[in-house]
Amino acid sequence: MNKKLINLMLTLLVFPLGIVSAQNSAEEVKTTQTPNTINGAFGVFLGKHFASDMVKKIIDEEQHSYLGIHKTKLQGTLFQVEPNTPDPRFQSYSIKTTEDGLIYAIQADYQYEVEPARGKKAGKVKKQRNIRATCKAAVKELAKELQDSYGKPRGKGWDGEWFSFRQITDTSDKSLRLYANRCRTGMYSIIYTDMKIQGVTQP
Repeated sequence: MNKKLINLMLTLLVFPLGIVSAQNSAEEVKTTQTPNTINGAFGVFLGKHFASDMVKKIIDEEQHSYLGIHKTKLQGTLFQVEPNTPDPRFQSYSIKTTEDGLIYAIQADYQYEVEPARGKKAGKVKKQRNIRATCKAAVKELAKELQDSYGKPRGKGWDGEWFSFRQITDTSDKSLRLYANRCRTGMYSIIYTDMKIQGVTQP
């Protein structure tokens, strides 16, 4: 009788330890997993020559200025597009190219519906605490998802105002930034950038 009881107690002690050990192993695999490379989003890839068949539709196109290395002023093209693979968490999309047509930035924005201000502040957006809270919660969820894909952010603003991911190698310098600084007006943005293609870093 005592022998059976001892065997039962040993089984109960060993079994939970096995579960804990398995859980710890799974966590270790998860945390040591190699981060994905920042290549682009929505079916568009950084560093590629932009072509109309990369997107579902080009909504608008205009010339724009941007700064390269040593704050050199450069000319490129800004495209407002409808991507082939949109994300329901974003509403508008844009692509920036260099003078040679290389994609150096991909941006997506989301704007919650907000109540317009009245009286002296007419034409502006009325501050709505619930919109800001909803917007920031959405950004924090996005940040968690991005961290699972690209590893821990290199930088983070106070109270999740922004998140910055960056991957630097000998041949590339790519970043991903998530902004919640305009959440008081119900807007957040994400920007993928190839900083070497843009010319911000040395080739």
